[in-house]
Amino acid sequence: MPRTRLLTAVVLLLLAVTLVWRGTLPWLLGVFAAITLRAAWEWAALCPALAGARRGWLLAVLALALVGLYALPANLAPLMLAAALVWWAVAFGLVLRYPALPAWTGRPLPQAAVIVLALAGAWLALAQLADGRRPLLLLCLALVWAADSAAYVVGKLLGRRRLCPQVSPGKTVEGLAGGLAGAALTGLAAGALWRLDGVAIAALVALTTICAGVSVVGDLTESLFKRRAGVKDSSHLLPGHGGVLDRIDALIAAAPLFALAAPLLVRA
Repeated sequence: MPRTRLLTAVVLLLLAVTLVWRGTLPWLLGVFAAITLRAAWEWAALCPALAGARRGWLLAVLALALVGLYALPANLAPLMLAAALVWWAVAFGLVLRYPALPAWTGRPLPQAAVIVLALAGAWLALAQLADGRRPLLLLCLALVWAADSAAYVVGKLLGRRRLCPQVSPGKTVEGLAGGLAGAALTGLAAGALWRLDGVAIAALVALTTICAGVSVVGDLTESLFKRRAGVKDSSHLLPGHGGVLDRIDALIAAAPLFALAAPLLVRA
C-alpha cells in the first residue's frame, strides 16, 4: 500500500474512532451530515444530468431530508432504512446488467432520487446507532473497514478470478472471499468481547458477513457511476484515497441493514 494512502487511512481511522467514542450526539450528527453532503456533491459530479444548478438543488433537498429524518418518529425509521435497502437491491441488478442500463438511469430526477435515498438512509442508520448504541456503531464501521482491508490484501496476494470486470476490473473473487472472512472475524471478536452466548455470536457473525457482502454492492455501484463518467475517483480530496464517496461507498450500503438487524441481536 502506498505510504500516502496508508497515512491518510491511519489519520481517518483515528479521527473516526475518537469522534464515535468521545463525541457528543450533536457533533456526530453534524459530522455525519457534512460527510453526507460532500458525498452527494461528488456523486452528482458523476451524473452529467445533475450538472450546474441541479447539483445545488440536490444538496438543498438532501439537507432538508436530513432535517426531516432527525424528527422522524422512531416507528417510521425502519421503513426508511428498508427503502434504502430496496435501492441497493436495484443497484445490484444494474451492476449485473452494465453496460446495458435502462434509460431512467440517465435522467436527472431518478439520479437525484437515488442519491438522496441512498445517502439519507445511510445517515439515518448511523444516527440511530450513534444515539445510545456506540459500540454497535463502532462495529458497523469496523466490519466495513475489515472487509475492505482484507479484500485488498487477499486480492493483491491471491486474486486470480475477476469478480465484476465490466464494472471494476481490479476486484477479484478471492478478494471478495477475503473481505467476507475479515468481516466474519470482526463479528466473532465483537461477540466474544461482549460475552454473547454461542447462538448470538453465530447470528452476529452471519450479520457482519452479510453486511460485508452488501458493502461490496455499494462499492461496485459507485464504480459503475465512475466508469460511466470516465473517471477514476469521485474527487481528489483525500490523498491516496480519492474523494469522500470513494471512502464511504461500502458503508452507505451496509449501514441500513446493520442498523435494522444489529440492535435485535446485541443490547450494546
